[in-house]
Amino acid sequence: MRPRIVGLDVDAMDWAPLGPPGLFSKLLSRDPETGARTALQRMDPALGYQAPTIAHFHTTYEEILGIDGRFSFDSKLWVVPGAYVFHPPRTVHGFKSTVPQESLFLSRVGRDLDVNLVPEPAGDQLYVVEGPAPARSPAAYGDAVGALGWKPANLLGRAVSCCVLSTDPETGEGSALVELPSGWTSDAQARSDYLEIFVLTGNVEFGKIPVSSGRAYSFFPPQAGIPTLRAVAASRLYVNFGRAL
Repeated sequence: MRPRIVGLDVDAMDWAPLGPPGLFSKLLSRDPETGARTALQRMDPALGYQAPTIAHFHTTYEEILGIDGRFSFDSKLWVVPGAYVFHPPRTVHGFKSTVPQESLFLSRVGRDLDVNLVPEPAGDQLYVVEGPAPARSPAAYGDAVGALGWKPANLLGRAVSCCVLSTDPETGEGSALVELPSGWTSDAQARSDYLEIFVLTGNVEFGKIPVSSGRAYSFFPPQAGIPTLRAVAASRLYVNFGRAL
């Protein structure tokens, strides 16, 4: 199980090289048993990064939220700030990848990432190779909010505006963008599922732990105590959850 993390200052972290030139990461959390992890990734072609040239798939899910710059898996849909991509296990992608400029994205995977090449894909649209159909379908939005809109929801006992990105219809596990108005305050509680929060914009604090303006990350395992969350300023969060909000 991943450890409890509260208010990690992501901007203060150093970039760690991942091996290929121009590819860097800030590891935010990782489950040592399964390899499931969340990381902020950086690709920089000016430092030698080259996009994959062959389509491929992973045997775990891959979830991506655009943070800065732009890149594409198919040279059609661009992953820009606010874009969202979900590849269930065995989803073929990377038909015509391109990274024309330095780009940052949040990356979530369910285990250590493997790469299975598909030199001759069946088409140029996302599809799942042989096996049972995934509960969460593939998703790709260049502008997630524009495509999905905002809806009322509940986060930690209080009303919020929520843009649900994708969910598992069987378990309720999923991801969403959440808007908090300035002064919004939650209830302190513990959930039976995990809760993961990445502060995209604004300023929040957890209990007596202030989180400075900028990108910040928190992870609460099942049954872990979640202190009161307060929006010091209007804030937008990227939230991942183990059951429906």
